[in-house]
Amino acid sequence: MVSADAGAHSHHSHGRLGAGPVLRWALAANGLLLVVQVVGAVLFGSLALLADTVHQGSDVFALMVALVAMSLSARAPSDRYSFGLRRAEVMAALLNAVLLVVAAGWIFVEASRRISDPPEVSGWGVFTVAVIGLFVNGGSAWMLQRSGDRSLNVSGAALHLLSDAAGSFGVLIAGLAVVFWDAAWVDPTVSFLIAGLVLWSGVRLVSHTTRILFEGTPAGVDNNELTSAMTSHESVDDVHHLHVWAVDSTMVALSAHVVVAADSLHDAQVVGAELERRLEGLLGGSGSAHVTLALECHPCGEGHDVDGGSRTSWEQGDCVT
Repeated sequence: MVSADAGAHSHHSHGRLGAGPVLRWALAANGLLLVVQVVGAVLFGSLALLADTVHQGSDVFALMVALVAMSLSARAPSDRYSFGLRRAEVMAALLNAVLLVVAAGWIFVEASRRISDPPEVSGWGVFTVAVIGLFVNGGSAWMLQRSGDRSLNVSGAALHLLSDAAGSFGVLIAGLAVVFWDAAWVDPTVSFLIAGLVLWSGVRLVSHTTRILFEGTPAGVDNNELTSAMTSHESVDDVHHLHVWAVDSTMVALSAHVVVAADSLHDAQVVGAELERRLEGLLGGSGSAHVTLALECHPCGEGHDVDGGSRTSWEQGDCVT
């Protein structure tokens, strides 16, 4: 058996240099906003603002976790962790997702308690804090999207910020409703909408992260297409034991046994290199795919010696045509 391995470890930190400074800036800005929202929620009596404050707290924690995960996932591979700590960002995203779901549950409970007896709310105060939150969260999310980092970790942090920006917009509407129509009932009603948005964001992120952690086939990857890409090569007789999974949100790994008709080890390795290039193209390009092919001269289980040893080397002569 000959192993043909393709992967670019140097790509591990590609695209993340721009996200680090943005995350640190967003953490500082959102930490300050959290203090403003806590004070505003207490002074102005708004459940919608309080709900958005809870969500804002999860944002601050999410940004801290994202920064730590980015640092861990950028570490070089080692003997103990051959892929490095790339899945740290997936674990961080899952933690953030769970926080979103918990926050949504609390908002639902509190909104249900207040919907029948809405307290007095300071409309202009709520409106002012909401405008500040809208600019801080919306601006932070926009900057993260512009950073070029498409990892699940950074995307999860951006999702937190976007949903909180939408929540701030809802709080803004609730404040205006109190100012112009004295409609205090809008405040807990908007809280339900914020909770629904937060819950949707959290459940969606849980789905993405658990699929990676359970090593499911990445979305958009068709195993039949990958098999066809290999078997269509004139020197490939069979493909089996095909496995495809995501190492993290930016890197896909593939392993397979490929039966190759070749006259020499060199010819087999040439075929393996050609297959790697085909597969890397289907999996997202060089650097985002890690392909390992076990090249065989006959299917697994065939061509064994009498003592049980497997003969799979072209050098033994049993695979030469």
